Amino acid sequence: MKTAIAAAVCAVLCSTGQAAAQEDDWEFAEDPAEELTVAAARYEGGQMIVAQCRRGGLTLVVTGLPESPQMLRLSATRADGRAAEQIWISAGAAGAYRSTAPGREARFMRGGGAYTVRTAAGARTPVSATFDLPTQSANLDRVLTACGWTLEDERDLLPEATVTLDRPRGGYRPPPYRPPAVPEREISCVVREMTLRDCRTDHPPYAEEPRAISMIEYLEGKQVYALPGTDPAAAEGSVYHVIANNQVLILVNR
Repeated sequence: MKTAIAAAVCAVLCSTGQAAAQEDDWEFAEDPAEELTVAAARYEGGQMIVAQCRRGGLTLVVTGLPESPQMLRLSATRADGRAAEQIWISAGAAGAYRSTAPGREARFMRGGGAYTVRTAAGARTPVSATFDLPTQSANLDRVLTACGWTLEDERDLLPEATVTLDRPRGGYRPPPYRPPAVPEREISCVVREMTLRDCRTDHPPYAEEPRAISMIEYLEGKQVYALPGTDPAAAEGSVYHVIANNQVLILVNR
């Protein structure tokens, strides 16, 4: 991942005349030979947010945050008041983290204004930061489009489901979070009457993959169970995310 970060940052900072930004838009650079497009927002003090599409894979990186041996679970808000829970994992360089759901989180940054992230009280590594995002997002959109992600998704507005596919037993604890190796393989379903409905791939180019089709067939209609300490009624209409990897199904609800 260090290589990915270096490529993204250098594409913006090291290019000679190729990086360009419209007024109050993200900086943009591309290298067709490498199938690379990059959008970046830079800040005083060296902080940076970089969105990179490289050969169909989307990476979203933020730099300049406190170092942590663990993943960061962040509560994010933006200028219009919309909020989301986000998970960022080490990107292999000091203070740099990459999103585990780059398509969703990049869409969250569209529109500009104050983007604020905070850890919960008592977190091992406290984080509180505000980034003034560019008011225009045409260049960020170019990166999303290059990687086949939609610019808007109604499921981004749904709350995350607090449910599990496993029937809770005494002493049950949800399995530890495992970050997806391939975010493009994310599948989401809507919880209706404690079953999974309307399952689909969130990354349109993956929709025709046999593995995705099989996983959707497996998930559709599956019963789910409320996590201990949560209200089953609150799960109605929420969104449940899973990742279909090469060999395993990784639950990614947060």
